[in-house]
Amino acid sequence: MRYRAILFDNDDTLMDFQACNRNAVNQLMDELGYRDPDRYEQYEAINLQCWAELEQGLLTQSQVRLTRFLRFFEHYPVPGDAREASERFAYLLGQQSILLPHALDVVRQIAEALPVVIVTNGMTSIQRNRFARSPLTDLVSGIAISEELGISKPRPELFLRALEPLGVAPRDALMIGDGIGSDIRGANNAGIDACWYNPHGKTLPEGVHAEYEISDIRQCVDIALRA
Repeated sequence: MRYRAILFDNDDTLMDFQACNRNAVNQLMDELGYRDPDRYEQYEAINLQCWAELEQGLLTQSQVRLTRFLRFFEHYPVPGDAREASERFAYLLGQQSILLPHALDVVRQIAEALPVVIVTNGMTSIQRNRFARSPLTDLVSGIAISEELGISKPRPELFLRALEPLGVAPRDALMIGDGIGSDIRGANNAGIDACWYNPHGKTLPEGVHAEYEISDIRQCVDIALRA
């Protein structure tokens, strides 16, 4: 086979992060008594900006966890305490492990032939709780979580740490993910082939390249297992 190991992003590639996140945010807002009809969009705009700052090296993982709620409470009339809301949200999101269609079958097919490692920029407590509730855990050879390792995508060290226990060189691995700045740029940085999961028809920016591009996650099986 062309590849000896397959790396997968988790959120929005295997797990339906949008559904998981929305469920957790809405439950938290219900508990806080914040009823604004745009509450999810308000929070998510701030949340995404914080994650972008993480990828740019402007925030750490632990800072993202709290900063998004500090900013949210500053901008909108949300009752309660931002720090307490941050901790409660981490618990609620940890209960969410909704998989995207076909994700489980795709990982199962690939894992029967090659080791699979999930590489995620998630927070340790949240992701560990989510994976504990997911059938993915029994199929994969490892899970590399950025906060746990102290390294975030797109830094190449996270990808190399994920491959290290397998004894697989970057040139012999394939990274599959939807994130341009995190997954594809990170794979480029690490010297790993990239398969860009692009269901929404986006365009890669100049300076970022993918060896493969797919719109249906099932398409990655043939790519991962090709001779």
